[in-house]
Amino acid sequence: TSFLFVLFGSLSPSSFFMKKVIIVSGNGCVDVSKANWYQDVARKLSKSLPAVEVLLPQMPDPHVARESIWIPHLMDLGCDEKTVLIGHSSGAEAAMRLAEK
Repeated sequence: TSFLFVLFGSLSPSSFFMKKVIIVSGNGCVDVSKANWYQDVARKLSKSLPAVEVLLPQMPDPHVARESIWIPHLMDLGCDEKTVLIGHSSGAEAAMRLAEK
């Protein structure tokens, strides 16, 4: 199992302020609210970081995880320089691909 945490933008304390966390599930995950550790992490992050929006989206195309579908979907969710992506398996690869853009 692979995990990837991607931080966009500068990490200097004065310029980095996280406003959103998106947990990106792995390939084949149809119901993210009941799979793996996703819901537990989302709940704990929401509780410990009340000013931060925590998203646990259903990913489109969950069985094939095509970059051409997942990257635009992540952008539609509002990924920007103040977003932290937590990716698992194919979600880690999607986070890495988005960081490359």
